[in-house]
Amino acid sequence: MSKEKNRKLGYYVMIGLGTILITAFLVGQVIMPIIFPEPKNIEVPNVVGDNVEKAKQALKELGLHAVVKEYRSSETHKIDSVMDQYPAAGKMIKPEGTVDLVVCKGSQVVVVPTVTGYNYEEAFATLRTAGLRVAVADSMHSASFPRNTVMRTSPPSGSKVRKNAMVSLYMSMGPEEVRAEDLEGAVEEEYPPGTY
Repeated sequence: MSKEKNRKLGYYVMIGLGTILITAFLVGQVIMPIIFPEPKNIEVPNVVGDNVEKAKQALKELGLHAVVKEYRSSETHKIDSVMDQYPAAGKMIKPEGTVDLVVCKGSQVVVVPTVTGYNYEEAFATLRTAGLRVAVADSMHSASFPRNTVMRTSPPSGSKVRKNAMVSLYMSMGPEEVRAEDLEGAVEEEYPPGTY
């Protein structure tokens, strides 16, 4: 009799466990996804060419994070614009996923500004502001340029050079002083004695 009871109890336990497992499976695999659906993956938009702040905002609105991974120089992209992105546009990523951005830090090419006729301080400030280094290469007398002004630069103004390139200044020492004794000799040669 007790054997029969134990057998029946065993069946009930097995049926109970089976019912619990089936219920757990149905709740986990069927009911929970209906009540709390898993968020769908998001298609990464194309933000290449956009200003970095605009790109970050667009990604944020989609529930994605933007991280600037690198700044690169470029002659073709605008400063602070997105040059590249990872993952690429069209890829699917999970919500709250991260999109790495490569942002343009500007051109490495500078046009040498015109500083001819500037005094040294003005020329130095103008060239340094343009991202160039400055050195005085030579000074010479000039009747055309006042003392301590730039006669020319090397490379010349308008040249395209890389940022931080050296620009050499050729400065004026002003007109050459003419001594009185040199003038007397010149007058005598031009007008020999007895001819005036």
